[in-house]
Amino acid sequence: MRMLFCKISCMKYYKGHCDADVPLNGGKYVQEHGYGHEEFNFLPWLMEGESEEECLGFVEPKSNKGRRNTFHIENIEGCAALKDEPFVEDVLVVWCATRQQKDITVVGWYKHATVWRDLQGFIVEYEDGTEEERCFNIRAKASDCVLLPEGERNRAKWSIPSARYTRAYGFGQSMVWYPVDEEAKPYLAKLLDSIDSYNEENWLRRFLPEV
Repeated sequence: MRMLFCKISCMKYYKGHCDADVPLNGGKYVQEHGYGHEEFNFLPWLMEGESEEECLGFVEPKSNKGRRNTFHIENIEGCAALKDEPFVEDVLVVWCATRQQKDITVVGWYKHATVWRDLQGFIVEYEDGTEEERCFNIRAKASDCVLLPEGERNRAKWSIPSARYTRAYGFGQSMVWYPVDEEAKPYLAKLLDSIDSYNEENWLRRFLPEV
């Protein structure tokens, strides 16, 4: 199965930063600027020319020979032959964050997502006529996206391993984990079952600020 784990800032709603939802533990960029491109990862958008709302997600992959924002999409399971392709489709993207407790947990997911090798941009037009450029490298239909309620993320079944501290697999220094480790298969099977069986509250449309 095509699967990708992405670690982003820890937020409640991912609808844009505000006093009630400040991004935490998002790395050097977020520390220096107070925001990150991932802060809108769970804000549904109706893009021009599209008939369904979508979520446009961002994560900062590890630099590749000085080139930022580049995914090694050929490292996704089953995608070895796509090393020259600009994107790959039908990927389950699991969004994760480091909480104040310093543990890593699932915050949500995109099913059937498209993952781009290089960063994509789009323009947001505001009612006052101003514009803002935003970036994404993962895209999925809003109907395929789930943002877990903040309290739900406390459950042990959403815990994410760290190769740096506890397991032989999981997140290392990169914000991206390609789960192809043989020893990770039992863990992945349990997590996939939790995702597929989840039918509780979805915060995707919770706390939508004016944008």
